[in-house]
Amino acid sequence: MFQTQARTERFNVSKAFVESKLAEGIAIGPHVIKMVGYVQRLEKLGFPLGQELATDFILLSLSPSYGNFISNYHMHGAEKGLNELCGMLKTTEGDIKKSAGSSHVMAIQNKPSFKKKGNSWKKKGKAMNSKPNPAPKVKVGPALDKECFYCHELGHWKRNCKQYLASLKNGGSKSTSTSGTDKK
Repeated sequence: MFQTQARTERFNVSKAFVESKLAEGIAIGPHVIKMVGYVQRLEKLGFPLGQELATDFILLSLSPSYGNFISNYHMHGAEKGLNELCGMLKTTEGDIKKSAGSSHVMAIQNKPSFKKKGNSWKKKGKAMNSKPNPAPKVKVGPALDKECFYCHELGHWKRNCKQYLASLKNGGSKSTSTSGTDKK
């Protein structure tokens, strides 16, 4: 009679252990503690899983966002206890939450790149370490009392001057250079 109860309990604990899955966004700590509890309960019932098999079941129960952690864990051959595994997963959970706020997808096109002269390594270092701007800055046009360098009217810049743009389309050029070397 007690064997039947133990067998039923073992079945229920095994079923709960194998079917446990961590939902996306749920805290990892309570989940791993629950899984370790199942392992300990099976040991008390006389069916120890062993450290490696228990670790494999715990890793299988994780959500897809822990895929990189699982790959690294297997790649580096980490043989950690269940409590150490729980600590590592909590650390990874914090990293996942940090990166979730700043993650974005980059589309890369295969275009030839032309290197510029100068210290481009300074620009790359700053770009890699800087955080993305939350919103693009709004460009402000010229004040209404500013004079166009092309037509000398107020309220616009040369690059927006209708006369200048029309002259570019027609192929003519009216030079406004102040350097003393006007092109004609």
